[in-house]
Amino acid sequence: MIEFDLKGPHSQAPARDRLVSALKENRFPQAVIIEGTKGIGKKKLALQLAQALCCTDPLKRPCGHCFGCKMAVDPGNVDCWVIPLETKEANAKSATEASLGSTSKTVEDYLKGYVSQIIENPYTVDYLSSIAQISVEQIRHMTSKFAMTGDRVHFVIVAEAERMNESAANAFLKTLEEVPPNTYFILTTASRERLLQTIRSRCLSLRLPSLLDSEVQEIVVNTTGESASPDALGMAMGAPGKAMFYALHESEHGSFALDFLKYSVQGNYSDLFFAMEGENLKDPDDACLLLNRVSFLISDVVRMMAGTPPRAPQVASALKELGIANWGATALQNALLEVDATTEKVVGRKNTPTVALQTLAIQLFEGYK
Repeated sequence: MIEFDLKGPHSQAPARDRLVSALKENRFPQAVIIEGTKGIGKKKLALQLAQALCCTDPLKRPCGHCFGCKMAVDPGNVDCWVIPLETKEANAKSATEASLGSTSKTVEDYLKGYVSQIIENPYTVDYLSSIAQISVEQIRHMTSKFAMTGDRVHFVIVAEAERMNESAANAFLKTLEEVPPNTYFILTTASRERLLQTIRSRCLSLRLPSLLDSEVQEIVVNTTGESASPDALGMAMGAPGKAMFYALHESEHGSFALDFLKYSVQGNYSDLFFAMEGENLKDPDDACLLLNRVSFLISDVVRMMAGTPPRAPQVASALKELGIANWGATALQNALLEVDATTEKVVGRKNTPTVALQTLAIQLFEGYK
């Protein structure tokens, strides 16, 4: 019998065991959804699973050495990936359409760049723009390649699958209804609920839990060669990719998230708006980073109210001085919903980042200030 071995942190062993059992018993489904928070290791597991499916070793899979294993982690194998793209990237010419001698980037060039980043660090959380999405053209391009696969095993990793637009989701659903033989879809998502229910019903769903801080730190060190600070580790909330991100961007808007809350609570909007100009928050991704930190700080106040140690101990005393815990849990939960709604507006381009942040500052804790 062939032995299957998917490696990873102990906290996620039960999820991997489900996949291994299905592989061993030759009942592996043709579509799998791997769900979990950003940076938790979904793409890491997806790559291992792709290798296991394509491996030809008669004894142990994935072996990591055969042609199938190597192709599964080849950055140039872009036809096996569906990755959200910005409009200009998705509309770029394909390699077959590009004129001879052209130096313009093709859609394959963009995809290869993203796949390379994922293979280099499958925990990465900031490799895509916040406005990138999966278009129906990408799904159609994916299905057009099926006839070229022959009898060999073919896999497709759909990264950040929740970013499929409506047309893409409907096209993908039609594909799932008639999956070609020896073809497997591996979807990764941070929000399974944003996928069509009909897509979810046709896939095996697997949720990866958060890791222990010790496991996160080990992965961070092994990946980057440096350890994450206590606050970066705390803000990661069990996701190695987030820990790496915060460790790298600790200087960007780090203290301003606390100032944003302070000025908002005080109703000192003129000073806040002036300070925002100095933070250069016109880019949607920078605005989302700030909003993520504001949300985290509010959540830490909720933790302290429940008697749980804060995840970011270095700013705990400053958070207590804001006094927002005195307004009660309902006020804080409503504030978190306001931050989430603002993030959606920024990502969806419903407001400019500046207008969205200014509006949030005024509405945050409305009725409690």
